[in-house]
Amino acid sequence: MRDATPSAPGPTRRLVTAGALGAVVATLAGCGIRLEDDAPRVPLVPTREPIEAEEELLRLHAAVVAASTTSLVSSDPVAPLLPPLHARQATVLHDALRQRGLPESALTSPSASPTPTPSATLATPSGSAGSGSPRPTAPAVPRRTVAEVEGEVAAAGTGLEGAEAELRPALVAILGQAHAALELAAPVAAPGSGVSPAPSASAIPSVSAEPDVPPPWSSPDALVPLIVATRRATWLLEVAAARSPRAVRTAWLRDIGALESLTSDLVDAAGSSAPPPDLGQTLPRPVTTPAEAATLATEAMTTLLAATGAALRAVIDADPEAAFAALPGWLGTVAAVAHRHGMRLTAFPGLA
Repeated sequence: MRDATPSAPGPTRRLVTAGALGAVVATLAGCGIRLEDDAPRVPLVPTREPIEAEEELLRLHAAVVAASTTSLVSSDPVAPLLPPLHARQATVLHDALRQRGLPESALTSPSASPTPTPSATLATPSGSAGSGSPRPTAPAVPRRTVAEVEGEVAAAGTGLEGAEAELRPALVAILGQAHAALELAAPVAAPGSGVSPAPSASAIPSVSAEPDVPPPWSSPDALVPLIVATRRATWLLEVAAARSPRAVRTAWLRDIGALESLTSDLVDAAGSSAPPPDLGQTLPRPVTTPAEAATLATEAMTTLLAATGAALRAVIDADPEAAFAALPGWLGTVAAVAHRHGMRLTAFPGLA
């Protein structure tokens, strides 16, 4: 006999579809997946939220990409060294931003390619002189100076103090490399010429949109390790210069002056937190020959560059705004002097 009790109705197609979509949304949300900016809008799937200082990071990325492909004036001594450094910076920035959810489309910018000249010359194809239509040749790309290109990279640092804390030391290092290149590319006056010496990277104008007066340091104690390390390197370089031939000593006076200026900036920024100079410094070993003096100078700058890089995180975390206003120029000065004493330029000076 057939059971007269009616069976419970099965789920409708609409309920099944809604349940499946809900499960997909829950899975996506649990995995932290977000749609890219240019993807079609899907109901219930959250869109990507911009990361901290995203616009500023993209501007810096575009600047280093452009610098990696720009043809530089060959008369600049450091010109051949710079494109590979910027290519490395672009790769690291690209990967870091992709890991943080930025879509590939956001990292592809027309400004990342050198701009050709507006007019192209016309040429007749080889072997068909006087016949056929003229065919345009590839437009010549004008060569640019190191000062122009590196100045644009340095200027792209505005606003980066708002970036994620994990990224900020690398960002300062990128800007420091640009300042180092600016200082190394600046003309150097011959001794006795009466021409003013090349300015330090932190004094080069028009590389930043920030005002001339840097913001005050809210945590000046963080600068103490930099002051101690810079004073030590300056003293060692003075000793090395004093025990070197006159020609070498004269050339090194520029580097000693740059470190003294850096020390003055650091002490001014630290204010009452600045420690007094150490009057009891000693040499790590006897220095009696020019070769030993040169080795001492190289070791002093190697140590100072490493100490500056090691201090970046603490100094930036203590005061991001003041750090991004001052650290790139300070780091650039150290990297430039270190390069003049045998250290190679790197994409991220001071960082491993």
